[in-house]
Amino acid sequence: MTRIRECGIHGVAAALLMALWALTACAGAPQPQAGQAGDSDRVVRVTPQEAYAQVVSGKALLVCAYENEKTCSTIMLERAITLKEFQGRLAGLKKDQPIIFYCA
Repeated sequence: MTRIRECGIHGVAAALLMALWALTACAGAPQPQAGQAGDSDRVVRVTPQEAYAQVVSGKALLVCAYENEKTCSTIMLERAITLKEFQGRLAGLKKDQPIIFYCA
């Protein structure tokens, strides 16, 4: 809530739109071909809408991919965790846990 007060609702909305735009730009990139890697090691690009649905439902973990906490705090999306927090949780995650990384 503090972030919303600092930036205003329009600033937060603009940040979310920019993040969705960045995710959309990545969605058009070539997909890896089936059989190139094991199913659990496969990297799959998802649309912002797919990412949102997976994160909101609790199926996927959303991670801001910047190591610098200050940078990450400026583009932190709702329900996302920092890379440092992700690294702290890594040992407790299931091998088949969907993880969505984002950056801008």
